[in-house]
Amino acid sequence: MSHTLKELMQQTEGNETRESFVLQNSKLLKVRLTDEIYCRMGSMIAYKGDIKFESTSGGLGRWLKKAVTGEGISLMKASGQGDLYLAHQAADITVLRLNAETMFVEGRHLLAFEKSVDWDVTVIRGAGVASGGLFTCRLTGTGYVAITSHGPLVVLDAPVVVDPDSVIGWSEGLVPQVKTDVNMKTLLGRTSGETFQLYFDGYGKVLVQPDEPVPDHR
Repeated sequence: MSHTLKELMQQTEGNETRESFVLQNSKLLKVRLTDEIYCRMGSMIAYKGDIKFESTSGGLGRWLKKAVTGEGISLMKASGQGDLYLAHQAADITVLRLNAETMFVEGRHLLAFEKSVDWDVTVIRGAGVASGGLFTCRLTGTGYVAITSHGPLVVLDAPVVVDPDSVIGWSEGLVPQVKTDVNMKTLLGRTSGETFQLYFDGYGKVLVQPDEPVPDHR
């Protein structure tokens, strides 16, 4: 049983489905690989079968170099036949299926996606740790996407104002605007006195995590 972007998350039982992206548990993704996918560098936990890995020489490998995490994130291509198991620092994983849809995912929360999903990159300047901006991937098409979060994913209806460190992604039709509130300097941003917020106006969904984790550099 698969799920659309609108339905967002329903955890599936890996032994009862033949879908390509299934959750073994809330923190481990199993990919039934028959061709190739893109996944976060270093996210491979185990695999069975004949699978090869190669780093991306351009595109996604470059745009994530200076992401909010500091050293950023690189993606690798996994190709072949077999079962591939992915995870990242025991983070919660959400599997979405795009059905001729578009969504936006903040770079450090992108775990894997099928090659049938097209992508592009934008940067929201002035938002995030050290004003480095949010490196956001625009995902379009039909196929599976896996994203990570620190705690179970939370879905909010726009309009809404959120902390940049808590943003996971958002649905098509929403355009985040950087909002600065110097009067909230000592209240917002548990780790840095963050004064930047993101304001989402319009009709759509905003995906957030229920925490403001300290950005990792791995």
